[in-house]
Amino acid sequence: MGSRGIQGLPQEVFHMVLDCLENNKSSLRSCSLVCRSWLQASRPLLFATVSLYACERRLVDFLGFLDTHLDITDHVLSLML
Repeated sequence: MGSRGIQGLPQEVFHMVLDCLENNKSSLRSCSLVCRSWLQASRPLLFATVSLYACERRLVDFLGFLDTHLDITDHVLSLML
């Protein structure tokens, strides 16, 4: 790896690490801050299931978020209200 650091790792390694964290949203959020490639790899796992509880405002806010982050919409597979 040498001086290249984390960017020197194959993309498959990032995905293997993130797949192990699939059910740990807190750790996935942390991983998404490491670098751009980890952000892109973590988004499908972070947004696959979105849960919005007991508040119409949260749904409105989430829809507004999706309007400004169109790339996220492809990752939402399940929406629980």
